[in-house]
Amino acid sequence: MIFDLDMCICDTRTVSKTAMDPVLNILCDSNLSDKTKLAVEVALWNTSWDDILKIYSIPEPTASKISNAYSQLETPDGVKTFGDEQCLEQLNLWKILVTSGYRKFQESKIRKLDIAYLFNEIIINASDLKEKQKGKLAIFKEILTYKKLMPQEVMVVGDNPVSELGAAKTIGMVTVQTLRPTVKKWDEANYHISSLDELEAIIHLC
Repeated sequence: MIFDLDMCICDTRTVSKTAMDPVLNILCDSNLSDKTKLAVEVALWNTSWDDILKIYSIPEPTASKISNAYSQLETPDGVKTFGDEQCLEQLNLWKILVTSGYRKFQESKIRKLDIAYLFNEIIINASDLKEKQKGKLAIFKEILTYKKLMPQEVMVVGDNPVSELGAAKTIGMVTVQTLRPTVKKWDEANYHISSLDELEAIIHLC
């Protein structure tokens, strides 16, 4: 079972808004349209920066300036989960956390949430390590290979159809969308849940 982090386990709404100030200041001063600025500001809380670059076609030098600022961010104290992650301990499956973003920000988030012990593996698709960055589709394919699994034997749990859910669907994995607050329902997901407590019932169905 593969899990996303943001808006799946981590409630990004609990990240202090000031944490993003270095990024938002550059965004505000850029030549992007007001509509794009607003869309990007919202997306920063639930979408990886690499996906944002693709979705909104952010031009240089704005993209580089924001990327450099983002790479220096650290998750502030006070970040919280949705409070239902403890049920993962009871799931007798190999559990992998796969998250995209800047390494320092994502690592500090995992550390402050104190959730590392829930997973057998943690993979960070780091935006600031371009030479090692693979994308979730490639990561999922690698997991299938080294775990010697068929796609239908793997369940991917997350919120984002552009990222983890889309990649999983492409190769035939079972997709479970977490319908957290602000998450728009993606009808193509195999299952939809409002709490991680619902996963055990879905596992039995599969």
